[in-house]
Amino acid sequence: MSPETAAPGSATTPLAGRRVLLPRAKPGDAIAAALVAAGARVLCVGVTRAVAGPAEPRMRAAAQLAAGRYAWVVLTSARTLDFFALGSLSGREKTPARAKADDAALSPGDTGRPSNAPMHTGLAVVGAGTAQAVREQLGREPDLIAAGSGAALLELPQLSRGPGRAAGASGRRLLLPGSALSSPVLREGLAAAGWQVDAVPAYTMEPVRIVDLPEGFAAEWAGGGFDAVVLVAGSSTRALLGLVGPPPPATRVVAIGAPTAAAARAAGVRVDAVAARPTPEAIRDALATTLPDPPH
Repeated sequence: MSPETAAPGSATTPLAGRRVLLPRAKPGDAIAAALVAAGARVLCVGVTRAVAGPAEPRMRAAAQLAAGRYAWVVLTSARTLDFFALGSLSGREKTPARAKADDAALSPGDTGRPSNAPMHTGLAVVGAGTAQAVREQLGREPDLIAAGSGAALLELPQLSRGPGRAAGASGRRLLLPGSALSSPVLREGLAAAGWQVDAVPAYTMEPVRIVDLPEGFAAEWAGGGFDAVVLVAGSSTRALLGLVGPPPPATRVVAIGAPTAAAARAAGVRVDAVAARPTPEAIRDALATTLPDPPH
């Protein structure tokens, strides 16, 4: 959990004094920062933790990538970099920390980037945060950056048009490492465009233990201690419900996007608003619109 934060001198801002729960713990969280800047008192509570996916599919795909057998690698989350060896796409020498992470994901004898590895594999990412993580950890610029959700990649012609007719076997292959819980929309859209998609479960998300939650949090949640909650993923939504139950009637529920809203409704949660885009500014605006005017 991160400490509750609020911006000083924010009495006239759109979310002034509103208590908002963000059920994730992410350093430098841009959503939390935007809500705090709007006057909200934000509490970030991690309700899930990431765990590595099966080793064999990750090692096999990493070796294929190092051999230049993919036309594209698509990343929808910066977290994938912690669980999948992408050293063969690096633009510089690995740092000790990156080398250790990559070595853990490779099979014995793999080097991550053989001296004869082809350099034609493109790298497409979703969001500014993932792009920055690529720059910091791989020392290179992504070839494509899509805003919003993974589905936005399907709007980019380099991917939406599929591989060229003359493309060989490697030219048709696309690597999609990510969460085992990811929506199938991106994978199915890429396959429909003609790509041979290797979707590799690099990691999955599982709920934390109830004892790992902050002391008193469950009672505060059940007692309506938050004006609103921002749901950011289906996995964390389900984890929150399993740990502390559904939101009280007075707590407004805002979803980051349509897939998260659908997951919440499937779990029996009332969704009061869905952000127009999965961006900090759109989430802030959705909160400001759905929260009732404070009593005078």
